[in-house]
Amino acid sequence: MKNYLYTLNRAIQIALPFVAFSAMSAQPTHPVDVRAFDIAGVKTGMSIEEARTAMEKNFGVSSNSITESKSLPSQVTTLITGTEQIMYLVYEKNGTRMQVSFEPRVPYDKNNPMAVSQITYEIPWTKDNESVMKDAALKKYGQVSSNSMYPLWCDKPLPGTGMGCAPDSVKLEMASTKLRMYDPVWTNARIKFMEDKNATKPQF
Repeated sequence: MKNYLYTLNRAIQIALPFVAFSAMSAQPTHPVDVRAFDIAGVKTGMSIEEARTAMEKNFGVSSNSITESKSLPSQVTTLITGTEQIMYLVYEKNGTRMQVSFEPRVPYDKNNPMAVSQITYEIPWTKDNESVMKDAALKKYGQVSSNSMYPLWCDKPLPGTGMGCAPDSVKLEMASTKLRMYDPVWTNARIKFMEDKNATKPQF
């Protein structure tokens, strides 16, 4: 009987750390609809003009204050749409910088050829700026999706550890004094279009 109790006690002692670790690992997650979020009024999926108008309104500037970069004739965007398209809109002043990146819509839409795929917003780093930025982000976007060093929101947080998001998640993340929102659906559609276009049957 003594041997049995000793063996049972040892088994419990060995198992307890693993039970505790499992309980600690099973952190709660909170999926959110990031496509409903905006940065300075800009949402993923917006057209070029919608994004430009939102930026003008947010910063109280005219369109002349927002620079644009167009695709080159050899770039995929031009190949898909048939014409050069605006790929980036940028507003920059006194260390504050916002960039809106676009991908071609697939299938091609002549009346609305480009869609916002990524938005970044950054202010100069100071310890106070980082603290204020974090507080403002939490106030605007609410409960984060998973545990992370910096606030992170996504529609597919990883289960179990509660850390990070699935690779195909629509994601909003903050690092230091920078916000980045990214919707991979537009990039994935462009990649698939080109893969299908370049698909070739070997003839050897």
